[in-house]
Amino acid sequence: MTQWRVVFTGVGLAACTELLVYLMTGQFTLVGGVTGSALAGYVVGTDPADGAWHGLLSGVVWGCLLMPLSILLTFLNETPILFPFQYLLPFFETSGELTTAIMLALSLPNVASGALGSVARRDAEGTWFDPSMAEVEAVDEA
Repeated sequence: MTQWRVVFTGVGLAACTELLVYLMTGQFTLVGGVTGSALAGYVVGTDPADGAWHGLLSGVVWGCLLMPLSILLTFLNETPILFPFQYLLPFFETSGELTTAIMLALSLPNVASGALGSVARRDAEGTWFDPSMAEVEAVDEA
């Protein structure tokens, strides 16, 4: 079952990361979505399948927000489209090829980073980075 709080946590990190990247470079990249998906995968739990699913959803939700904004800024400011595609445009012959490339580039890295986030959480069990280690039991004062 989808945990929407986890998805929106990933989208929030994606927005913050992408804002920082845009302020520094003036371009939109795929970095924000990938970091947000990794966080969503980490927060959802230790199952890589759940992490991949929530990473994909975080990427899709973030893409639904980012793509219209990116297209609008492309037309208004005459800035290039998403970072890697400005260099790949000459290799695409049809708009269908470009659309397929953009959709794969926006979804597959998010799935992989979401799964890696879950694996990272599973590997963190028993270490200082383990979220369950933060639970502190109350000490009875005598």
